[in-house]
Amino acid sequence: MQGSNSSRFARAGLDPVSLEILWGRLISITEEQAAVVLRTAFSTVVRESHDFTCVLLTPEGDLLAQPFQSLPGFTRASSTVMKHFLKRWPDWHPGDVAMTNDPWAAAGHLNDIAIAVPVFHRGKLVAFTASIAHQADIGGRGYSADANSIFEEGLALPPMKLYREGRVVQEVLDILAENVRVPDQVLGDIHSQVGAARLAAQRTAELLGETGISDLAAVAVDVLARSEQAMRSAIQRAPDGVYHNVGTMDGFDEPLTIALKLTIKGDQIELDFAGTSPQINKGINSCYNYSYGYSAFAVKAVLEPLVPNNEGAYRPIRMTAPEGSLLNSRRPAPGSSRGRVGHMIVPVVFGALAQALPELVPAEPGSPAPRLNFFGNRDDGSAFQCLLITSGGLGASGTVDGLAGKSFPTNTKMGSLEVMESTVPLRFLRRELVPDTGGQGRHRGGLAQEIVVQVIGTENLYVSTSSERILNPPQGYQGGANGAPAALSKNDGEYLPPKGRSMLKPNDIVTVRTPGGGGFGPPGERAPAAMASDLEQGYVSAATPAAGERA
Repeated sequence: MQGSNSSRFARAGLDPVSLEILWGRLISITEEQAAVVLRTAFSTVVRESHDFTCVLLTPEGDLLAQPFQSLPGFTRASSTVMKHFLKRWPDWHPGDVAMTNDPWAAAGHLNDIAIAVPVFHRGKLVAFTASIAHQADIGGRGYSADANSIFEEGLALPPMKLYREGRVVQEVLDILAENVRVPDQVLGDIHSQVGAARLAAQRTAELLGETGISDLAAVAVDVLARSEQAMRSAIQRAPDGVYHNVGTMDGFDEPLTIALKLTIKGDQIELDFAGTSPQINKGINSCYNYSYGYSAFAVKAVLEPLVPNNEGAYRPIRMTAPEGSLLNSRRPAPGSSRGRVGHMIVPVVFGALAQALPELVPAEPGSPAPRLNFFGNRDDGSAFQCLLITSGGLGASGTVDGLAGKSFPTNTKMGSLEVMESTVPLRFLRRELVPDTGGQGRHRGGLAQEIVVQVIGTENLYVSTSSERILNPPQGYQGGANGAPAALSKNDGEYLPPKGRSMLKPNDIVTVRTPGGGGFGPPGERAPAAMASDLEQGYVSAATPAAGERA
């Protein structure tokens, strides 16, 4: 069977059937790589919350394949960081492993460590396997939004070799272990990334041997070209025009603005973020790589969601943002919580596209949703980190209600509360959907959720909060009501800073509510059967008005 496959590929070349088979095999390699990370990672943020991405890249550093579930900011950044690696090291050897967490080369903040492994077949460099994963800790202030510069945010790792021709550079691991609060988790996750990337490299070489193909060059050309053509065709189906939208964020001392002029012309889209707020001296600034990833994702999600993502799909999408702005920060701007800005880009792009395709774009989602990083010492003196990733309701669309408590636009998710309770001095008292939080409309927005967590043990702990949508809730579309805003408090309604570090005492209780999704269409057009079902399921109460009308 193997021999017949090999001869068929060699004989047939890259006919459509052969290309489809090979394309699917490449994607399956990245799926297996991701599965290995999930099975072997040490931290809950990777193992439970899936805050990582695995990819296969061409020898030139272009994104060739990714798993079906992948983080938009990471997939684009993987290509960018690979090109930084190639600029640093034109020559690669079997057994090499490169790594960095440079925010401007990789994924926007220091917690995200990127690694890359070369793939050799018959002595020739044919690809790279890579991954980016959010580490449980990187030193400094810890994962937070209130740093004043990147120097407060943790250990910076310029592009460096972790392995040289198969031999570990032990000093790199030693430096990491000395600078993080939970070295077992950080080093464990890095080894997980390396092991998974090596397996993917092995699988890629095996695929080439099985098919009799010497390298992936011809496959990559066709795959990227077909994805590019699919994206261009999708753009051509949208009406040409210039569409403007503005998103308002809570910010710190004053609101922040993401301004967009989106131009559709023929088979290209240009996103111009001129007018966006300048970068600030707090840790929510986004680097260009990360901002572009979410901008391009938003375009593809609306216009061409089904074609597998790769470098070809990016080619028709151009983005500009003023240097030194919230979406294109300059060093040494802090950016530990840059996801609050990155996730806000998607509804801003959606809002512009909704002007061109009003029935195709859903209302705003309950995102950015709050994130809370609990850290400190257990009663036995050992350090812990616990990042609570929450998710709000999805915005309703022209055809269906929004789903409740769904992570979007990222694919990360809230980890198992039981698993987190088993490893950290926290007790989760409640996690439930909140009635009347989805924006009413012809189709109702997804409900928010509320999580209540208590400090147990005898030690004081800390929580770093990174919240948005408290002052600016998700908007409804086409006459739909807004979703309910996010909320954050301590004990019996005490103030908890939405972006900052707070000390928690034993038995203190933190309550976090995520935003609800916006509604779509006038509420008066909602079907009676849907209204009755909402009441029966407890999604709404008879006496409560639309979520967007709440104070």
